[in-house]
Amino acid sequence: MRILIISQEVWRNDQNGGNVLTNLFRSFEELAGQNESMEFAQIYCAEGIPQNQICRHYYQITDHMVVNNVLHRDQTTGREFYTTGDSESKCADQPDGFQTLKKHRLESFLVAKEMAWKLSGWNNDSFRSFITSFNPDVIFAPSYGWLYMQKLTRVVKALTDKPVISYISDDFFSNRQFRFSPIFWMRHFLLRHSIRKTFRCYDLVYTMTEEQKKQCEKAFGANMKVLLKSADFSATPLKQTVNDPIRLVYGGNLYQNRDRTLCRLADAIREINRDGVRMTLDVYSNSALSKQSEQSLNDTVSTRLHKAVPQAELAEIYRQSDIALHAEGFDLKSRLVVRLSFSTKIIDCLASGCATMAICHPSQSGYRYLKRNDLAICCDSLNQLSAVLRGIQTDPKALFEVQHRAVAFGKANHDESRIARGIYQDFSRICQP
Repeated sequence: MRILIISQEVWRNDQNGGNVLTNLFRSFEELAGQNESMEFAQIYCAEGIPQNQICRHYYQITDHMVVNNVLHRDQTTGREFYTTGDSESKCADQPDGFQTLKKHRLESFLVAKEMAWKLSGWNNDSFRSFITSFNPDVIFAPSYGWLYMQKLTRVVKALTDKPVISYISDDFFSNRQFRFSPIFWMRHFLLRHSIRKTFRCYDLVYTMTEEQKKQCEKAFGANMKVLLKSADFSATPLKQTVNDPIRLVYGGNLYQNRDRTLCRLADAIREINRDGVRMTLDVYSNSALSKQSEQSLNDTVSTRLHKAVPQAELAEIYRQSDIALHAEGFDLKSRLVVRLSFSTKIIDCLASGCATMAICHPSQSGYRYLKRNDLAICCDSLNQLSAVLRGIQTDPKALFEVQHRAVAFGKANHDESRIARGIYQDFSRICQP
């Protein structure tokens, strides 16, 4: 089976998006056995060098290449290359020309980026040759909130006429958005139109929540399936001790104002630490932050900010800590975007070896899942943070009960081998003529 993956992010195990891809596909070769060979290739639209043990063949298109092609038509957009999969793999990369966009996500910059992609010559002979020579049996293309990513999937589908499996998370389609910008609404309605066209290309669409499954079935008539992220809970140790000071850890992206939530948590920790360090917060992320957020999350006493680390290293950091954090933004804009989402990091937290603490608005699907199944310390108001932390400080051994419940639930409902077998069977069935 030849699987072509189309993604916005680089496939690295030390980044959340890459970790999701690894989680999906790492068991395919074992499940296929000797009856079928597995081959992967990826088209990705980001800076960076892939680092994983699954895929070796890549085609990269970056914002920098796109802008260069618009300004200088003799500049080629896109490049094909191979890697060994080692973290030391070297590929020449240009600096990212959209750091301002990534940091502030201004609507005018978003539109400028979309226009650059529309005007560039990314759909060239090199791009088409990569696809036709690889000749995939099936395409895996997550649904992103970008016009150019939607168009890219449709182009590949038209070129190959092969089945497409997709995955959707954030709600960027519905009109339940909070924006005053006319530029946002112009782009939003263009995106809605593009998503409708792209959904006609999908043979199967995964989501992680029943709420989003129902919305997409109603909006698109799509063939939807709820996909539960898995983990190896059998390898998760049961906590018996608590650190002094109590150690909280966050690992992952900080977009959609998650950084603001963590800053409020940092303030609450500093309040508890007035008479001595009782708790600490370590944040591992490569997300661009404002100066104010960076200072709050890196005061070097109560909080420390680190660059993202490989998943294996983060797993070890979790095991040596006490609380693994899941956080979402509380502003209306962020809440509406992620209300139907189930962050893949939730299962990582449950399997981390720590107790999980979720700081989210109660309307968020992932939070409701944790609350409904009593899997985490749940805080649905930023004003409650100090009281919740003081409760933990007063009875730290209660963390054991939270973690033990999560491990038992994970073994029963998020078993890695069972879920991996189901995904492989979906791909095999879709590939059948």
